[in-house]
Amino acid sequence: MTKKQEQQQKESPMMKTSEAEENAALKEHIHAQSLKVLQRLPAMGPVIMLYMQSSHRRYQFISDLEWLLLPPLVSGQCKLYMKKEYPISFISWAFLDEAAEKRLFQNGGKLRPEDWKCGDRLWIIDIVAPFGGVENMLADIQKNEFPDQVIRLIAPDLKTGGITARELPPYSSMQRNAAEGSGIDGQTEADVRKM
Repeated sequence: MTKKQEQQQKESPMMKTSEAEENAALKEHIHAQSLKVLQRLPAMGPVIMLYMQSSHRRYQFISDLEWLLLPPLVSGQCKLYMKKEYPISFISWAFLDEAAEKRLFQNGGKLRPEDWKCGDRLWIIDIVAPFGGVENMLADIQKNEFPDQVIRLIAPDLKTGGITARELPPYSSMQRNAAEGSGIDGQTEADVRKM
């Protein structure tokens, strides 16, 4: 046996062990992800109920839930609003980098699952409010979830039929401006501006 063959024979079991360890780690990761999804399944029902009531979501395909609903549910990047025991609205957000932002607009608002937490730029991805209350939801998110962050959102562009970006200023800066007498005492439609 040559030295090269001896070396290959020595490396072979190690490579198999390493490969087996990688496979075991992958299986464990998949199992953990599956458990996260299963734990969040009870929240899917009320959100899907809202989707069915929403003119802009009712015709989504079930396969769209994989990129639109599962990532924010699993990662906790969403909020479901209830009135008593009834769902009334839903909002989800992502933290994007510049490359994911470009894909967001190129893909008509769609994200890959790995895009949802790839950066530090906060984007509202989905707002479902078939019974109204979008302004209240945005004010809640702005004030209680992300008071010091600029919030970006995609919105329909009525001129082109496509989508456009909008930006909400940080709630904390609006409060400072109000305290300084600039007259801004809360969120209005004027606070939502084009980027």
